Amino acid sequence: MRPPHLDHAWPQPVRLGRTHERWVYGMAGLLLLSGAGWLIAHYFLAVPSEFGDPHQASEPWWLRLHGAAAMGFLVIVGTVLLNHVVRAWHLRRNHKSGLVFMGLLAAMVLTGYALYYFGGEETRPWISKAHWIAGLASTAVLPIHVVLGRRRRK
Repeated sequence: MRPPHLDHAWPQPVRLGRTHERWVYGMAGLLLLSGAGWLIAHYFLAVPSEFGDPHQASEPWWLRLHGAAAMGFLVIVGTVLLNHVVRAWHLRRNHKSGLVFMGLLAAMVLTGYALYYFGGEETRPWISKAHWIAGLASTAVLPIHVVLGRRRRK
């Protein structure tokens, strides 16, 4: 049962506004595009060289775009935390799939940070794999979260 004081505090629906939703989807799409671009360049287009590991010329550009998109997405997530997450948590709406998404987001942030600052030659491949697996999983969890939220609303 929901405490009565929450009805007054959050009379609006938990759903994000249209502009807010567009920013979330736009930044998430840019993250997916740039991450997938790097994965394709790194694993399918890389050419072995005489100097060591194979690389593809576009990899650094995909990583730069991905890093910029990640910073933008974290700003957007901050705005979502302030309203959407707090309201939904108190109203006990769709919080399980939201927690899964936030857990994947935390994993991506931690592994992304580790890749940038702690990834040595031995650990980098494992950290990278954990990072992109969490990223790909989140692209499935976010739509599931939205569908579950919309279904419950009806």
